[in-house]
Parts: sequence; C-alpha cells; structure tokens
Amino acid sequence: MKNIIKIACLGMLMAGCTEIEPLEMTVASAEKNLEEIKNYKSTEHYISAVWFSNWKADGNMGSYLSTLPDSLDMVILEGEYEELSEAQKADIKSVREDKGTKVLMKVDFDKIYEQYVAAMEEADERGEEIAEELAAGEGREVTMEDIDKAVEQERQKVADEYSGIGDVVMDNSEKNISEAGFDGMTIAITTTGDTFFKEIVNGFIGKAGERVKNAGKILVFEGNPGYVSNACGLFDYVVSTTHGNDRLSEVQEAFDSFMLMDEARPEQFILYLSLEDDSWETPYEDILSSVEVTEEKYKSLGLWKPLGGQRTGGLAIKGVENDYENNYNILRQTIQYLNLK
Repeated sequence: MKNIIKIACLGMLMAGCTEIEPLEMTVASAEKNLEEIKNYKSTEHYISAVWFSNWKADGNMGSYLSTLPDSLDMVILEGEYEELSEAQKADIKSVREDKGTKVLMKVDFDKIYEQYVAAMEEADERGEEIAEELAAGEGREVTMEDIDKAVEQERQKVADEYSGIGDVVMDNSEKNISEAGFDGMTIAITTTGDTFFKEIVNGFIGKAGERVKNAGKILVFEGNPGYVSNACGLFDYVVSTTHGNDRLSEVQEAFDSFMLMDEARPEQFILYLSLEDDSWETPYEDILSSVEVTEEKYKSLGLWKPLGGQRTGGLAIKGVENDYENNYNILRQTIQYLNLK
C-alpha cells in the first residue's frame, strides 16, 4: 500500500505546477507498543517535530508533553523553563525515557532583539533629555550636536550591556539543559538589519556549535537560514520559517537556497508547516488539475520531496496547541503522511 501511494503521488508532489488528478487517500492509524516506537526512532527516517508553548503539566491535559503522539520525534519548548515543577519533571522523564522523544529548549533571539530595540529607543529618548537638561543648566538652547552626542553615549551603554549577552545566554542554556535533562536547543532568529546584533547572534551560534555539540546534544536552527550560511556544519537540523507557504515551489526555492550554503546537507533541511491559522486547510496554489484540488497543505507537504529526489530531514509544525481538542488529528496524519514517502 505504501509503495502504491508513493508512486501515485510522486507526479503530484515533485513539482507544484504538474497536471495531476487529486487522489483520495485515507491513512489508517496503527497501534504500536512504545518499545517498537523507540526502536523506530533510532533508525534513519523522516523526523517529525513540533513547537510547544503550553507546557505546564498543571492538570489540563493539553499542557502535557505526554499527550502528544507517541510517534513524534522531537518537541521544541517555547517558554522559560529554568525551574521545573515535579509534574513537569515526571512528564519530561516519561516522554524521553518511555517514548524516546527528544525535548529541546529554545533560545529566542527574536525576543532578545525586541528587548534590544526597545533599549535602544529608550537610549534615544534618554539621550535627548540629558542633552536638554545640560543645555538648560548652561543657560542656552540645546543643539542637534548636543543631542547626537548624548544619544550616542547612551546607545553605547546599551551596546556595552548587550555585547556580553551571548555568553550569559549560553551559560544559562547549558545550565538548563543539564538540570532539566533537555536533549539540546534550538536557536531562533528571523531577521534584523542591525549589524551589531547580527554579530551577537553569529557569535552565539559559534559558541553553541562548539559547546552544545561537544556535549553530545542536538542543535537546531529555526528562522532565516541566511544566518547559518557559513555555519551549516554546526547544526543537526535547519528549519526555514521565513519563506512563503502558499506554493510548493516556495518550499523548493527555500531548499535550493539552503543547498547553496557551505557544508549544507539535504538531510538537515526540515520542512515547515504552521497550524496557527487556517491556511493549512487550503491546497497549494501551484498544484494544477483538471478538477478541483482538495488536498490540504499538510498532506501535500508531508509527501513532498525536492525535485532532485534528495532525502530531507523531516517536517516541523508550529501551533499544534490548536490541534489538541481534535486529539492532535492533523499532527498524527501529517506524521503518517511523512512516513509514507
């Protein structure tokens, strides 16, 4: 059955603009014991990963990692988890030891960048106020030169404060990984035009590549792959989250761009799907057919392969919390489709 589906779908999914006939497909669930699942996860296969922002283990079943599908390979925790409750400790122990699911913490440089930008804006305001106060104390009108000088001094204070942020974050991350038993970390950054902050991120990537990898942990990048153009070899996986998601050709374009980077390997490239809105329910715009195409994006993406036939790393899904009330049905189906190719 698996081979039949693969052959029938290959023409549809290898190129987004191919003329195809939509294929009705039903994926049946299969019961497996946890030992079989753990053994499967130790073999070469397309991995499935999710971001999870609701980890509280507070009695609400949607806040437990253990309610996620057993076959899920990796969970990326979104949030601050420096101190874990006893329930969280039991929850993470269960999924890691019983199911073989990898649990990663997230270093969110997008959030740090927002804080940096806010600090710089405050420095601008503070510098102008200081310049006005100094000029008033001297009994004269403030000049633009006064303001520029004061603002530059205040901005430099912020830069000095943030220049060591990478070391602080790295030390805290290693502590969290060790104490919580995390299997590694993801580094998240989408885009910034600030040269100084880019240097901070690049410096952190270098440190993480050395220290996290030397500890035998998993290192993942998520966001704008341009940040890893010279550092692909440091990462186990790279998730491009900044390309468009209306056409399959956009996925191909993101993959092609990634493969041009130094030391890039196709098995590092993780496909990206978001359930945060309802766009996943609609078909890709560049799948052409003589009849109406009804295949939702998660089905097409789960079966997608690059035009060259390379083996990618797998697929990561954001917004799975929205799928909890549906018993993670979309997530389960996506994993099943992923493993059909």
